[in-house]
Amino acid sequence: MNIMSVTKLPYLIDEICAAVEIYYTGREGMQYVRTAFILCDDYTELVAKLFLLTDDAEWSDKKKDDHFKSYHQILSDTETLFAEKRPADIIAVRDLHARMRDRRRSRNGFFHSTHLLDLSLNRRAVVEAFCDLFTYGELLFPCDWQKHVESSRNLDTMRVLLIIEKAGFSDPSLWPKAAAMIRACPRNAYSRAKVGVHLTRFPDDFHLRLCVTYGSNILRDKLKALILP
Repeated sequence: MNIMSVTKLPYLIDEICAAVEIYYTGREGMQYVRTAFILCDDYTELVAKLFLLTDDAEWSDKKKDDHFKSYHQILSDTETLFAEKRPADIIAVRDLHARMRDRRRSRNGFFHSTHLLDLSLNRRAVVEAFCDLFTYGELLFPCDWQKHVESSRNLDTMRVLLIIEKAGFSDPSLWPKAAAMIRACPRNAYSRAKVGVHLTRFPDDFHLRLCVTYGSNILRDKLKALILP
C-alpha cells in the first residue's frame, strides 16, 4: 500500500465536499447543476487514480509515450486490479463504470460540441452522479472513505440529502418529509435563539445550507431515519 496516496484521500474528499456545496447552493434555481456535474465527473477520475496509486506506487497515469492515459484506460486499469485482487466486487465496479463512462461522454460534449452548450441537464443526473461517486469511494476505500466523509465539514449530512433526493425520484413523498425537518431546524443551533439568520427571508437554498451548517449531526441523523429500513 502506498501510504502517501492514502494520506491524500481527505484532501480529495474536501474537494468533493466543495462540489456538493456548489450543487446545494443552486439546487432550486438549477444555476450550477452543469458545474456540479462536471466537477463530480472529474473527482470520480481522481478517486480511481488515487486508488490505483494506493495499490501500486509504480502505477502511472501516463503511457510509455508520455501521453496521459484516457479516462477509459484508467477505469480499465481499475477493473483489472479488482478482477485480480477483489473478484467478488468486480460486477459492482463494472456497473458503476458503465454509468461513469456515459457521464464522461456527456461531460465531454459540453466542451467539444458547441451545440451542446444549451443542452439542459436535469437535477436527477447530478444527484445520481454524486450518489455513484460516494458508492464508488466506499468500494475503492472501504476502510477509510466514510470516516473522512464524516470529517469533512458537513459532507455526511449532504450525502444523506443526496440519497434522499435520489430515493425521492421513485418515492415523491420522501423529499417533502426532509423539507419539513429542514423547516423545523432551530434558527440558531447553539443558543436556540428565536431570532437570527434563519429568520431572515433568504432563498430556499441558502436556508438549506444554513440548516446543514448549524444542524450538525442532529439534523443528519434525523434525515438518515427517513431512508433507513
